[in-house]
Amino acid sequence: MESETQKSKKKKSFTFLRSLKNWLCKLYHESPIFVLLLLIQVPLEIGISLLGTYFPSALVADITEHKTLSLVLVDLVVLGGGLNLMHLSRKWAEQTQMIAGEKLRYLHSMELTDAVICTEYAKTEKPERQHAFEKLQEMHLWSDSFTKMLMDSLMFTLTGIGGMILYIAILSQISLWIPFLCIGGTLLNFYVCARCNRWEINNRHKWWALDNKMQYLSLTLSSYESAKDIHLYHMPPWLGKLYHGVLAARLRCTVRQQANYFMMSLSWKLIWLVTEITASLYLIYCACQGNLTAAQCVFYFGAINNFSMCCNIVVWQFKNLHETALNIEENEQYITDLQSNENDSKNTDKGTDKNSSYYSDKNTSQHSKIEELQLPENHVPEICFENVTFQYEGSDEPVIHNMNLTIKPGENLAVVGLNGAGKTTFIKLLCGFYHPTSGRILIDGTDRRKYSSSSWLHYITGVFQDTGFFSFTLRENLVPEGDVDEEHLWECLKLADLDEKINKLPDKLDTVFGMGIIDGAVEFSGGELQKLMLARALYKQAPLMVLDEPTAALDPLMENELYERYRDFSVGKTTIFISHRLASTHFCDRILLMENGVIAEMGTHKELIEKGGKYTEMYQLQSKYYQLAEAGLEGEMVI
Repeated sequence: MESETQKSKKKKSFTFLRSLKNWLCKLYHESPIFVLLLLIQVPLEIGISLLGTYFPSALVADITEHKTLSLVLVDLVVLGGGLNLMHLSRKWAEQTQMIAGEKLRYLHSMELTDAVICTEYAKTEKPERQHAFEKLQEMHLWSDSFTKMLMDSLMFTLTGIGGMILYIAILSQISLWIPFLCIGGTLLNFYVCARCNRWEINNRHKWWALDNKMQYLSLTLSSYESAKDIHLYHMPPWLGKLYHGVLAARLRCTVRQQANYFMMSLSWKLIWLVTEITASLYLIYCACQGNLTAAQCVFYFGAINNFSMCCNIVVWQFKNLHETALNIEENEQYITDLQSNENDSKNTDKGTDKNSSYYSDKNTSQHSKIEELQLPENHVPEICFENVTFQYEGSDEPVIHNMNLTIKPGENLAVVGLNGAGKTTFIKLLCGFYHPTSGRILIDGTDRRKYSSSSWLHYITGVFQDTGFFSFTLRENLVPEGDVDEEHLWECLKLADLDEKINKLPDKLDTVFGMGIIDGAVEFSGGELQKLMLARALYKQAPLMVLDEPTAALDPLMENELYERYRDFSVGKTTIFISHRLASTHFCDRILLMENGVIAEMGTHKELIEKGGKYTEMYQLQSKYYQLAEAGLEGEMVI
């Protein structure tokens, strides 16, 4: 029986070849000319090598045989012209392939970006996935992308193998031990390279993590957002010390890498030196014995040198092919993991893995076909949480425990509680960013997992604590779909009390947001940012509005003003308010107090106060800092 190690090696070899084959088929499908040029480059490379070997020996033969100048010139023009024509043809093929490769490079980068953008939100939260995305993007966008590396390695490998076969046939005419000597040296070199390459593959994730830390520290040290804190708290020495510590660790990895490269280079040079000297001495001996002419010596010297080069090219390019195959496999696995996310939640018909947030329970097995949710115009759906439990992957305890809740159409619902109570997780479940670990979320009585996530999100708008604006124009940020109804947009800006501010800007809605990145860009205060997000939320005109602690960074007066606006605009919509500050949510139809992932208390503000439970305790504690709503001064600071 085969050992587990042997089986593992066979499996890795199969994966290696399969990855290369699949990527080649993908490249051929996307750009046939990019792959077919390989069939032109290989014979050209072999032809250049052979003609370059024969050319000097032919001239030496013409001179030693005392041929006329005209015959020497003919050989010079024919052989030299043919060699230059091959070089020009090779250059044309390289440039043509490079142009096609540039298009593929950006196509693959966009494909990777699309996979991240279109995947479920839960996948993008994981830091390891973000780091992997950054590294894969770098591999695609560098001029030495792994697609280019693959084609170069294949071209050189096929050229090397073809050259080896050709020069074995040539060198066997004088002695078979010369090619076998070169092959033996090559195998020894391959062993050294394989050992060094294996170490690099097993350890590269260590310096990838260090690179991410260095990049983060570099951005922090130079970022516009952090500049005030860095100067105010005298952070440069501390951050500089951190950076140099990470840099020192990275340099240690670099030294080990360079030692690897040195060993590979030293191995190649020493083996090449031994084989070249041994073979050359044999040729000199044959010439001294009168078995070879001067022209033949020159030709065989070139043949030995080129054969040795072909052997070493094959070794080096197999290393590059192996590394490229690993990159291809990592890229394809990354995209597959992202794209399989939704399928897992759709097709699971058995129980759930308690550590997974992406699996559905057996109650959803009936929904084998995903549909697009279509709500009637101006219809506000009823949303029902039915025995919903959610547990983060790798966590020991659920964050949401067996929640049962019905949100009525047009209801203003506030969700309050301390940090870690499960409020934000509840919102992510509601929006479809997460799927329940068990239980169901119903939309008008139908399991939401019957519908695609994108179609459900079409009916949700929201304002969140973290600003979701980018360094584009205000118009692009407010209406990313592109088809702008100017009149409606200005109406929303007026409702959000931002029309005067934007009208004063030189470029109005074409002004770029975010100082420090683009010249002429503008910055907005915290309150203005919240108003911008409110305008964007109003423009979408969705029946469900989610407000997840959008005012956490604002002062109480500004917070109260914005909540009054939210309340006015929530008429005819279902609105979910998430807040730490209880005084800002007393106007809601119902208030949920969450504690440790469960609904601890539920009712109107008045009912909860009369109940005298946890909500009352929290409200009274906060009232030390805010005037009571009954006094008409809600939101003002008590001095």
